[in-house]
Amino acid sequence: MFKIYGTDANNQIHAQETADLVAALRITQEMRDVGYTFVTMASENPDHVGKAGVDTIADGKTPDGHDYDWSKAGRAGKPRAGDRVITKKDF
Repeated sequence: MFKIYGTDANNQIHAQETADLVAALRITQEMRDVGYTFVTMASENPDHVGKAGVDTIADGKTPDGHDYDWSKAGRAGKPRAGDRVITKKDF
């Protein structure tokens, strides 16, 4: 299910729903084309199970066995073996 919201010229909020992604994108574009502002689309995946993101870390591993070394201080964690590190000299 996709919900599309937009604000008209009178600051009234309008909403539409569709189950089809292509239709949702078309509606979003049509609303923008006629002058709606703050147009946005939201969806909920009914097949999603559990919390978004990694919700369990045990002994530094994710539930699927991958190493988990992300930290807020490093934002993206340290480079992993095989990662290409881009430096200023690459530009």
